[in-house]
Order: sequence, then structure tokens, then C-alpha cells
Amino acid sequence: MRKKSLLLVMIMIVLGSLSSVDAQEKKKLIGDYLSIGGWMNIQYDYERQLQNDGLTLKEINTFNVRRARLDIKGNINPHLEFRLQGDFAVSPKMVDGFVKVKLAKYFNIQAGQFKIPFTFENPQSPLTLEGIEYAQVISKLSGYSDVCHVATYSGGRDVGLMLYGDLFSFENNGKEIPILTYKLGVFNGNGMNKTDKEKDGGNNLKDIAGSIEICPGVKGLKLAASYYDGNYLLDNEFEINDTLTIKHKNENAERNRLTFGGKYENGRLTIRSEYIYGKTNMANKDGIYLLESDGFYVAAGYWFDIKCEKSGNVQRIRPVARYDFFREDMTEINTNSTYYMVGIDWWPYKNLRLLVNYTLKDKVANDNFGHLLQAQLSVKF
Repeated sequence: MRKKSLLLVMIMIVLGSLSSVDAQEKKKLIGDYLSIGGWMNIQYDYERQLQNDGLTLKEINTFNVRRARLDIKGNINPHLEFRLQGDFAVSPKMVDGFVKVKLAKYFNIQAGQFKIPFTFENPQSPLTLEGIEYAQVISKLSGYSDVCHVATYSGGRDVGLMLYGDLFSFENNGKEIPILTYKLGVFNGNGMNKTDKEKDGGNNLKDIAGSIEICPGVKGLKLAASYYDGNYLLDNEFEINDTLTIKHKNENAERNRLTFGGKYENGRLTIRSEYIYGKTNMANKDGIYLLESDGFYVAAGYWFDIKCEKSGNVQRIRPVARYDFFREDMTEINTNSTYYMVGIDWWPYKNLRLLVNYTLKDKVANDNFGHLLQAQLSVKF
């Protein structure tokens, strides 16, 4: 109790000291070395899906605090950066926790917990995406809600070590633009806030992920390919009859992913598309089998600026759309699903965002369309 009280007193002294200096001195003390901020997503979901019997209606109608982030990042010196991001929406947890050792443009090191270098969309912040949800193929093959149920709800993150850098460059309007950007990392492969030990469901093997982005000489245009080579532990049990149970536990199974895509951004127009192919060893009562999955999406948006002459405030608004196709099992047509999304992304102020999406869900396994309406209010601080 005395330690907690002492810590509280020390924090109050530091804050009091900072409040007594002017803005320029605060920048010297904090701004150049430490940034403390955060953001929240407050969300509404309404979904209805009529089942094949024509009578049963699956319905969701709910509000929730999707994310509540506190983000601390800074530079210790010109060669050493850090970031610590936590989320408090459901239960407190670390989202990002890493350091960067910046040695040269062409060679740098990142270590800790962060987003794996796989696909265009996975590393993007939810605050920059045109959709409230990530594309199906990103969710199912990039560590969000994986088809093999490993690293579920990890937000595309893992714990490991990554090398990255830029090779070659060209100038455009006085700005140096890298021609090739590479990232290569080794990870636990077990998701966020987990070790690779048996107690966390790990297998002591390491997964490899890497990506290459190429700018072919046109400002705003990027082409990319990435690869994921990993393993996970099977944890399945199938009861055949009263006396026979088939178990697949603590057996290593492969999961490999390959993606390529392109995007174009010019400050107003955004177009992005990716294709992902995945091979995952799965288990059933007949033994181990290979599940092949794939999918792609095409997303687009265009920014319009609306300036208020009286206040000088500039609002940004963009219509957005996405075509989103996924095949969980390439040999079984009933696993195919196509989502058609349209929406409006509105920033009335630079720290306030309202994103509204409507998604029409077309699943082959269901004779009826599904309808999903979402609204998300985001506040940055």
C-alpha cells in the first residue's frame, strides 16, 4: 500500500512539474521523445440472417466498445524507438510492445509483439481501413479468426524478431521514394501475449513470415507479395463409438500462406486488392487431411474535403466499397461466401470519425442473403 501511495505521489509531482513549464519546454521534455495518446471505437451492429428452413431468424442487435487503446511510443535516441499499446475494451491486455533498432535505411531490427509482415491489410490500423471489419480472407488466413483456430483474436499479431529495410529509391518532387521494401521475421506462431511453451499451446517451433513491396516508379502505386510458413499443434478428439475415440493431440501440423496484391493511393483515391492462398493440415476422424483455402478482395474509396469558411475546419468524407470473396475449402462449394460492402467514412474533425458500413452477405450454404448494418464512432486523443 505504501509503495502504491509513493508511486501516486511521484506521478503527481511529475505532472505538476510539467504543468508549470510553458508549451515549448513541454515539447522539449515530452514531444520529441515521448508520445502518449489513444483512441476508442464505440460500435453498433445490426445483423439478420434467415436460415434455410425459412422460419428461423438469426438476429444480432447490440452496442459495444470495440476497442479502447492507450498508446505510448517514442525515441530514446535516433537509433532506438519503442512502442507500448494496451487495450482496455474487454479486459486489459498488451496489444503492441516492441523496440526498433534503426541502423540504416536498408537494415533495421524490430523485436517484441507486433503485427506480422503479411498482406497489405493486416498491418493497417482500423482507423485507416475503409471497412469496420477486415476482409474475410484476411480474418481467416492472417491471424484474426484463423481456419485452424490458432492465434484467434490476436489481431494479426505475434511475438518475435523482424529485419526490415528499404533498398534503392527514386526522387519524386524532391521526396525520396523507396523502390523495394523488405520485411523478414521469425515468430512463435502462437498469437498475441503467448509464449511458444506447451502451457500456452505452443510447440517450440518457429514460424517464418516475410514480405516484399515494390514501387514500380509511379508515385502511390505499390505491388507486394508475402509468405507465411508455420506450424501449430492439433488438439482434436473424435468419438467414433462407445469404445473408440480417435485423438490428434500435440501433433504438429503445417499452415502455409501466400499472398500477392497491389494498391494505389494519391491522397484522394484509394484502390487496394489482394489474393491469398492457404494450405492447412487439419484433422478429422479419418486422419490428417489438407485444407486448401483462398480468397481475394477489392476495396476502393475517394476523399472529398468540405471546408467551413467561418471556422476554417476541414471535414473529410469518402464513399467506400469492397468486394470480398472467400473459399474456406476450395473443394467444397458450400464453403464459398461473397460479401458486398458499401459505406461512408466521415471525419468531421481530425480526432473524430464516424464510419457506417452496410454488408450484403451471400453464402452458398444459405439460400437467403444476410444483412449487416454497422456504425462505428472513433475518438482519438
